[in-house]
Amino acid sequence: MPRNDEYDFIRPVDALSQHINDKARELYRQVLALDISGTDIDDFGKTYFTTHHRGRRLVFSIESSADILYQSIRLMDKEVKDISFIDYGAGLGTLFLLAGKLGFRKTYYNDYFPQWANYARIICEKLNIHLDGYIAGDIAAVIEFGKTNHTDFDIVASRNVIEHIYDLGDFYTRLSQAGLTRVCFSTTTANPHNLAIRWKHYWFHKKVERTQFRQQRAAYIRELAPAVTEASMPTLVEITRGRAFADFTEAVRNFMATKPVAPVSNLGTNTCDCHTGVWAEHLVTRQTYKDIIQQAGWEFAYTAGFWDRHYKYAALNMLTGIFNRLVNVLGKKGYWLSPFVNVVAIKR
Repeated sequence: MPRNDEYDFIRPVDALSQHINDKARELYRQVLALDISGTDIDDFGKTYFTTHHRGRRLVFSIESSADILYQSIRLMDKEVKDISFIDYGAGLGTLFLLAGKLGFRKTYYNDYFPQWANYARIICEKLNIHLDGYIAGDIAAVIEFGKTNHTDFDIVASRNVIEHIYDLGDFYTRLSQAGLTRVCFSTTTANPHNLAIRWKHYWFHKKVERTQFRQQRAAYIRELAPAVTEASMPTLVEITRGRAFADFTEAVRNFMATKPVAPVSNLGTNTCDCHTGVWAEHLVTRQTYKDIIQQAGWEFAYTAGFWDRHYKYAALNMLTGIFNRLVNVLGKKGYWLSPFVNVVAIKR
C-alpha cells in the first residue's frame, strides 16, 4: 500500500478529481507537520485539533472532505474559479482547509462559536491557506454577511453539522429565500436507516439526557417559573425536552398557565441544550429531510456515504471494505448500510 501522502484520497477519474486529490495529498503532509504548540490557540483548541488531526482518522477526514467538494462542485456545472464556497459549522475539520487550496473565487469559514473561527484563522495562517472571511454565528449571520458584503455562497457545505441544527425548516427556508446559494451539501453520521447507528444514537441520547440536559432544563425551569411544584417538575422537564430559546420559555409559560403545549416535531429520543439549541445529533429520516427541503423550495437528493478503511486493525478494515461493496451493490438504497448519508438541496 502506498504512503498516505501518495494515497488517492479521491479516485482521480477526471481533471477535477485529480486536482482535488493533488491538493488533498498536499494538505495531508502539511497537517501532519503542523505544530500549533506556540500559537494563541487555547488548550482546549489544541487538544481538539491534535486529537482529531493525527493518525489514521486524518486520512478519512480528508477523504470525506474531498468527496464533499467533488460532488458539490459537479452539481454547480461551473469552473472552480467561478464558484464561491462556505464550510458551514466547520469547527476544526479539514473541509475548509482543503477548500481553501482549490482556487475557489471566494472561500469562507463559518462556525456558531466565535472562538472556533479564531482557531481556524490561526491554523490557516500557519498553513498559508487563504480564506476570504471567517463568520461566527448561525445561518442568519451567514446570510447577513453575504448581503452586507454583496457576496454569495454558491455552495454551502458541511460535514456532521446538519444533525445539530435546531430548526431545519427555518435553516433551509432562510437559505432558499436569501437567494445566495445554489447547492447545500451536507453529510451526517446520524443515519437512522442503519439500525446499528440508530441504536448507537438512542444510547447516546439517553446518556446525555440523563447526565446533563435533564438537570439543565430543571434548573432553567426554576428560574423561569419559581412557583412550579415538585410534583409538576418531572412532567415539565419532559415536555421541554428538545426545546430551546423562545420555544422553551413559551412551553414553560403555557404549562404554568394550564394551556396546551404542542409536541416537538421529529423528537424521538433526541435532546438538546436548552440555552444554545445545539442538538445531540437529531435523527431525521430520508422522508423527513425530503419534506423539509422541498417545502423550502429546493430539489432534494439523498445518497449513501462510505465506511472508513483506515482503522488500526486489518480485520476491521477488511470488514468495512466489504460494507462499502455492499453499499455500492444496494445503489440508491445503500444508506441502509452506510455509516453516514449525504443530504443535498439544489436550486436549478
